[in-house]
Amino acid sequence: MMQFSDLRDEYIARVVPGKTFGEVGGLWGTINEKISVAHQNDATSLTMIDIQPVGGELWQKFHERMADLHITNVREISRDICEINDRDIMEPFDVVHCSGVLYHHPNPLVMLAALRRITRNYLVLTSAVTQTVIENECGRYEIPPSGVLFVPALSDNELAIMKIYWQKQGVSASGLTERCNYRIDDFAAWWWLPTPTAMTAMCQAAGFQLQDAGPTWNGNSYTLLLSV
Repeated sequence: MMQFSDLRDEYIARVVPGKTFGEVGGLWGTINEKISVAHQNDATSLTMIDIQPVGGELWQKFHERMADLHITNVREISRDICEINDRDIMEPFDVVHCSGVLYHHPNPLVMLAALRRITRNYLVLTSAVTQTVIENECGRYEIPPSGVLFVPALSDNELAIMKIYWQKQGVSASGLTERCNYRIDDFAAWWWLPTPTAMTAMCQAAGFQLQDAGPTWNGNSYTLLLSV
């Protein structure tokens, strides 16, 4: 059996052969895209959806990466996932992948509903999550397994606890390790950190069924394989 170092790759490889594939928000970091993983595992078509404007630097880097990997015929859609319509995608994708977007989106349940609309069979979803207990020299933060941390509401002391914890994970995050001015159209700030339990329940409320799941990034993110 093939061994995978990335749980996302394992889930994609499990369900994508012979199916259409769409990725949402895969431009950040360039090499973190999963179009190439779907291509390697015999997806029949490939589509990248990202809010970045056409012709921007991240799209250019994506083009260069696809050329380096000899991957052609990738359809590109520049749009907020919540504004996707039938004319954009024509029909749902058999498999959709989305990572690193949910906790940046001001309206996570609206986003999950949008992902449900474009998914025919399977969604591979990853989000940063919060530990239920975080304790360090600034104090102790607790949240029940059913909870979702709303980052803009953190008190000064809670923010100090989070800042130390996440900086030790190598993260510098707008809103989480430093204050920011939140705007409803701002997708750069960190808005939410669900627990894995809450994240799973959110997906189920949006119409998905859980097939498999596991922690990633030392328990700081969570990856779910969901079916429709």
